[in-house]
Amino acid sequence: MSKDYSTSTVKYITAVKKFLKTKYGKINDEWSMPLELLADKVELYQKCRDSINNDGLLLVAKNGSYTRNSLIKTLFDCEIQISKYLAEFGLTPKALAKINFVGDDDEELKELLG
Repeated sequence: MSKDYSTSTVKYITAVKKFLKTKYGKINDEWSMPLELLADKVELYQKCRDSINNDGLLLVAKNGSYTRNSLIKTLFDCEIQISKYLAEFGLTPKALAKINFVGDDDEELKELLG
């Protein structure tokens, strides 16, 4: 990967790549950009989640009133985008059902999906 991602993002994307290599025998060149975009969204999601956990759902505005943490929308947007990428790569139970996945890789996939 070309960027400095957190350890958890690198671990996750490595597991995704391993699954894709096992399933398809290789990672096609045209998959590199969607995989990088997935990594970007996973990284952004984790940063938003950590910031929200640290700062809270509500923040104090300049006038002293409380306002919703603006990162909540970014977090939700990341969840939507991540879900779309996971479905595209066949990494959700629903996508796998469509693929009719059979083989020894089932345990590896279950571990990947948590």
